[in-house]
Amino acid sequence: MARLATGFTSAACALLLGCGGGGGGGAAPPVTPPVTPPVTPPATFALKLSEVASGLSQPLLLTAPAGDSRQFIVERPGRIRILSGGTLAATPFLDISAVIGTGGEGGLLSIAFDPQYAQNGNFYLYYTDKFGNIAIDRAKVSADANVADAASLSRIITIPHPDATNHYGGMLAFGPDGYLYAGTGDGGGAGDTRGNAQNLASLLGKMLRLNVRGSVTIPPDNPYAGQAGRRGEIWASGLRNPWRFAFDGSQLYIADVGQAEREEVNIMPATQAAVNYGWNRMEGTKCYNSSSCDQAGLTLPRFEYEHGANGANGCSITGGYVYRGSALPELAGRYLYSDYCKGYLKSFLYSGGTVSEAKDWNIGNVGSILSFGQDAQGELYMLSDNGRVYKIVRQ
Repeated sequence: MARLATGFTSAACALLLGCGGGGGGGAAPPVTPPVTPPVTPPATFALKLSEVASGLSQPLLLTAPAGDSRQFIVERPGRIRILSGGTLAATPFLDISAVIGTGGEGGLLSIAFDPQYAQNGNFYLYYTDKFGNIAIDRAKVSADANVADAASLSRIITIPHPDATNHYGGMLAFGPDGYLYAGTGDGGGAGDTRGNAQNLASLLGKMLRLNVRGSVTIPPDNPYAGQAGRRGEIWASGLRNPWRFAFDGSQLYIADVGQAEREEVNIMPATQAAVNYGWNRMEGTKCYNSSSCDQAGLTLPRFEYEHGANGANGCSITGGYVYRGSALPELAGRYLYSDYCKGYLKSFLYSGGTVSEAKDWNIGNVGSILSFGQDAQGELYMLSDNGRVYKIVRQ
């Protein structure tokens, strides 16, 4: 395995949109899907939101270590809070606000717990530092299970992001292969004028895949490992701002925020390497800023929606998860998502290469949805810019 070089250098609307680009964080190991196929929910089946926490400062992710009954909530200014038994702990699990840069879309953006967290106490953070760089750090829990060891924070990646303060990406998650995945934005501005997303020498606009067991290394089966002029950390390219992505067993769902017209969800086998999702040649299934374009070698989204007249359908997708909990078996297999400008809860079913059962759950207005969350039991949550966290429950 190739060793990674140290440093890799040899307001809520802005966070998701820029204000037209962010939105789909890190999570515990994916909940294993059931072997039984999803069934069509009865007509009487309906969802609502139940508030479980309030008073938070821009909550961006809810997640948990495998098998843990607690929920960990990321706050953009640099804190991680613990929700346990319905009570929000006063003392943060971790506060790294002193090292966080919150300009533009920056901040503490996600956390991913090691699949072996119960044994090794390791977790990983994705944030922007005081210099505007993307930073991914490793840290450990202290002897107190409700408090992290702030002194254990160590950098595993620094990705320069010099030109703009939007499109940082921000998602971390462990895949079913045990490797750590990170979704980076294209560097910001509009239109990816530097061409980062299509440049295999740049880590921006990519899905990265890292082996974090012991010393951080590049997995040998990464598609560009050892190739001159290409970064071995890259797993996939052609992304604009993959704010949120999620693994569902053998599938990877990436919600990539569009430029000005279309929002998209890319769905591919988690084992499929070297996928080029098309940005900035394509925005969704349409050539970007051109009547025609070369689509050779590109993988187009499985699902998309247009913003519509006057943004009737939204402006910035907030990707969620495929439901695999036990409380709502009627919802099994459905991918849930929202849009920052509309705050709705919608879903679709992806099966056999086809999207079906598109549905609006009519949950009402709970503010702009910054992110979704998934606890260790597979139950799902919505996180709002009003500082509240809502659990998705049966009506």
